[in-house]
Amino acid sequence: MPDVRLHIGGAAYGGWKEIRVTRSIETVSGSFDLKVTERWPEQSTPRKIRRGDACVLRADGDLLITGYVDEGAPSFDDKEHTVTVTGRDKTGDLVDCSAICGSGQWNNRTARQICADICKPFGIPVTANADVGKVIGQFALQPGETAFEAIERVCRYRALLPVSDSQGGLLLTRAGTARVSTPLIEGENCKRGSAQLGMKDRYSKYIIKGQAAGDDFSTPEQNAQPQAYATDPGVTRYRPLIVIAEGMGNGVTYKDRARWEAAVRAGRSSRATVTVQGWHHKTGPWTPNTIVPCRLPSLDIQRDMLLVAVNSIIDENGTVSELTITDPAAFKLLPLAEAKKG
Repeated sequence: MPDVRLHIGGAAYGGWKEIRVTRSIETVSGSFDLKVTERWPEQSTPRKIRRGDACVLRADGDLLITGYVDEGAPSFDDKEHTVTVTGRDKTGDLVDCSAICGSGQWNNRTARQICADICKPFGIPVTANADVGKVIGQFALQPGETAFEAIERVCRYRALLPVSDSQGGLLLTRAGTARVSTPLIEGENCKRGSAQLGMKDRYSKYIIKGQAAGDDFSTPEQNAQPQAYATDPGVTRYRPLIVIAEGMGNGVTYKDRARWEAAVRAGRSSRATVTVQGWHHKTGPWTPNTIVPCRLPSLDIQRDMLLVAVNSIIDENGTVSELTITDPAAFKLLPLAEAKKG
């Protein structure tokens, strides 16, 4: 069983009864849910964990969460006195709080620079392990949007994923390419699994059309611009889809958009959750945004998949990891066109 400790100030708390730690590239903040006895095995007197405490969560020394305690829920019965503690990465504040930053307008700044300005009041540093691209000509906050909504909008211009770095910072990245050497194999290291394999959002042919600005004397046919096509060989019956292209950026063509629609829709149609024993594979902890070889014939998955989310669990059923996997194409991003000045 992993040695899981919640560090607050100079104290390290262990002795958990139930643990759930969730990390995902689909949510900007990791989270934890811990159930503990109030009197810790390594302390002679009980100590309360307070709401809002800064904290660090580690398992066998591996850093999982750097953030704050959100809630503490004490309870008791005739046999025991327990406390449930929940918390998130520092980046959880970006989800909860409004974006307030100077004039709220930027000109000729990179995505990383804009995100860093938005995150600065929260004390959250911003790093990137992917090319953030050229400067964005113009960007402005929208009334009432949260900090994360603004950050997500910035990242769309440069096809970036904003995720927690587990160290209290925000990381701008893309779908990972690092491979896990341990495959997920049905009947061996996979205890159970389930999949959602859909077809209703996939189409045999994607037709991407541009659209010019119309006037009182033009028809939709006259306003139509050049178009492009792509096919999905996995859809064998006639299922066409016409998409009117919104602005696309960084030299993205209609053909690129057509191929993107086909690839991403096919990727998102295949998603599965499998449960494995323990929190580690042969060479380290299970980590989101890595590529995992999969041999899961009952789920019709026999290829490399992207590890999207990891739920690390300890409860009365033992120590397991619930791994959410999907086709890597599901997280292929296209940059959006920037807003024109004026």
